[in-house]
Amino acid sequence: MRASASRDYYRVLGVGREADEKAIKTAFRRLARKYHPDVNPGDKEAERKFKEISEAYEVLRDPKKRQQYDQFGHLGAGWQHAGAGAPGGWSGAGVGTDFDFGGFRGGLGDLFEEMLGGRGVGSFTQARPRRGRDVRGEIEMTFDDAFNGVTREVAVSVGQTCAICQGQGIVGQGSVCAQCGGAGQVERLKRLQVRIPPGVRTGSRIRVAGQGEAGPSGQRGDLFLIAKVAPHPLFKRQGDDLQVEVPVTYTEAALGAELDVPTMNGRVKMKLPAGASSGQRLRLAGRGMPHMRGGGRGDLYVQIKITVPKNLSQEERDLIARLGQMRKEDLRANLRA
Repeated sequence: MRASASRDYYRVLGVGREADEKAIKTAFRRLARKYHPDVNPGDKEAERKFKEISEAYEVLRDPKKRQQYDQFGHLGAGWQHAGAGAPGGWSGAGVGTDFDFGGFRGGLGDLFEEMLGGRGVGSFTQARPRRGRDVRGEIEMTFDDAFNGVTREVAVSVGQTCAICQGQGIVGQGSVCAQCGGAGQVERLKRLQVRIPPGVRTGSRIRVAGQGEAGPSGQRGDLFLIAKVAPHPLFKRQGDDLQVEVPVTYTEAALGAELDVPTMNGRVKMKLPAGASSGQRLRLAGRGMPHMRGGGRGDLYVQIKITVPKNLSQEERDLIARLGQMRKEDLRANLRA
């Protein structure tokens, strides 16, 4: 195969002849994103441009090919024969009007792996199957469901859904559906049993493979359910750790006590050390939320809240006053200016 004898590869990429390797690669990436067949399905002109810029990049990125091109280039017929005996067997293979990515390894193929997120690049002589679009929807659940995991039924519209159906928990895209009537309504709803793993949090994505929209080749995209977890009346979540506030009396804080502490699995006994302060946190290992990946669970932190008694009797007031006289403490000594 012979390369074009008149095409100015520098002009094709929009760079000057003094451009270095980085500038050439940057120019190619910008143009490739614009004209790639995946971005312009069925556009023959875009495909032609894409072949052209790919041909230019394949030549200019290689120092030996670029040197030969600079020497013979579009100046005459010498360019067409310059690579016949070139190192590596370059004789125009992989460039020109029949440009094909199929033969490249470690060059454009690697670059497109990077640009297209690992999808790679196939030959232009064979159309690649195109998968359908992914579908996204929100799934609400209680805090207990997020802790234990749950199997939920999800209704997915085959075509489009309207705002009414979205309010009923039906996942889909568009403006009209069978529930609402109107032209272009969908024929049916597909109901799926989806397992929600323990440990999900608001914003977690649950992927259901192959349940998105169908593509031109019949290959379906995926369904992604975005979790929305309701808050718990007692526990606050911090990552996979939980925190619960437990009130204690002045006497329990001063002398120590054994407390009944709530957890997501029921109440447990916890020892409160003597002299505990209000706001102090005590850790119960492995009593938090399950880890979604890797197994195990977070921790539960018990935050102590000392309650001050109100409506004291005269006898109680006398006892507390007597205690204060016995202690002779000045807790604010360090606060003096």
